[in-house]
Formats: sequence, structure tokens, C-alpha cells
Amino acid sequence: MKQRHKMIIGFLVIILAMAAMITVSIGSAAGYQLTVSEVLAKGKELKGSYLLVEAYLIPETVNWDNRKIELRFFVTDGAGKMQVVFNDVPPDNLTVPDTQIILRGKYDAGAQIFLADKVQTRCPSRYEAAEGEHPREQKR
Repeated sequence: MKQRHKMIIGFLVIILAMAAMITVSIGSAAGYQLTVSEVLAKGKELKGSYLLVEAYLIPETVNWDNRKIELRFFVTDGAGKMQVVFNDVPPDNLTVPDTQIILRGKYDAGAQIFLADKVQTRCPSRYEAAEGEHPREQKR
């Protein structure tokens, strides 16, 4: 084989490998956006799928284990209730009432647990007091 043919084949192999890597990474990062009820209903169908779930925190269920660096809590969409496990530090405003949570991760249908690799809360400005409601702004 001529040197030129070897270079063309090598170049094509590199391009195909890059295209395959891009396709795989886009497919796994895109995922599905579902509600808690949809995740619970689909269960095993979602095996291996990367999910984005928005729900409300059930505050009394928050359990932080600082030895394991593990956060466990339940979320709801008003109809369904799902347990979440997150192996990282909790978001700062997790204890604010009516906290809306954005979860990214995978659902383990066998254990009925959402394994989150990212947990976010809605923008903290949503929880700021309206004008005149802050204790420092009240007249004495």
C-alpha cells in the first residue's frame, strides 16, 4: 500500500472515532425530562437513561450523612413520591420551605431510588422577601 493510502485510511479512522465519541456523549448527556410520576410509572423502561427531573423537596425527609458524604431525601410532584440519593455536599438553600429541586441522574427501578449525580435548587432570588417584608425594612 502506498504511503498516501495509509494516511487517508488513518485520517478516516480518526474522523470515525471522533464522530462515534461525539454521538455517544451527546446521547448520554441529553437524557429525558420527566416528572416524578412519569419516572415511577416507566421504571424499568428507563434503565440506563440519563434523566432530568424537577420536583419539590419533602423537607422532613432530608438525611445528611457527613461520614459517607451522602444526602438522602424524598421529592414529589404532587402525585408521586421518589427517594433520591446524592453522594456529594447538599446545595446551600436546601432547607428553604417549598424548595424546588432539579435532579440529574439515573433511576434504579429495582431499588426504587433516583441516583443523582447533580442536585440543584431553583434560583435563590425566588426565596427573597418582597419589598417591605424583610425584618430590617419593617417600621418600629
